[in-house]
Amino acid sequence: MTFSADENFASQLDAEDPLRSFRDKFHLPLGKDGKPLIYFAGNSLGLMPKSARQVVDQELDDWARLGVDAHLDAKTPWYTYHEPLREPTARLIGAKPVEVICMNSLTVNLHLMMATFYRPTKSRFKILMEDPAFPSDTSCEPTTLSILLSKMPTSSQS
Repeated sequence: MTFSADENFASQLDAEDPLRSFRDKFHLPLGKDGKPLIYFAGNSLGLMPKSARQVVDQELDDWARLGVDAHLDAKTPWYTYHEPLREPTARLIGAKPVEVICMNSLTVNLHLMMATFYRPTKSRFKILMEDPAFPSDTSCEPTTLSILLSKMPTSSQS
């Protein structure tokens, strides 16, 4: 196959794409002209799966019906929510299932990783982050640094 930058070639590839039907599983935002937008928001929730409302409603119904007992007694118990994700996540990243856990949000995990692993020295102290990063992720660096700096001994204490 020879690549071509024209619209007909792109339309042909779209028509032959074996994953094409997955597009129908998502709600597509519409532009002012009523046509679906081209959606390239990678630092976002992405497109809403059409199945999401049913899943969220189930969780809300379990919460309303069971309260705190939904942790153990919901249709999908909250306490063990991470367990069904362990094996596919391990496969995705090339790890063993016992080495993987899915938890929190990216921002919370960034805070936890910084607090646990960031140990600056005189020669290794830089933190690299894409620009622009997601706003809540950007807050991780100064927050963690302020906590670490507040725990460092002053020159009179060393």
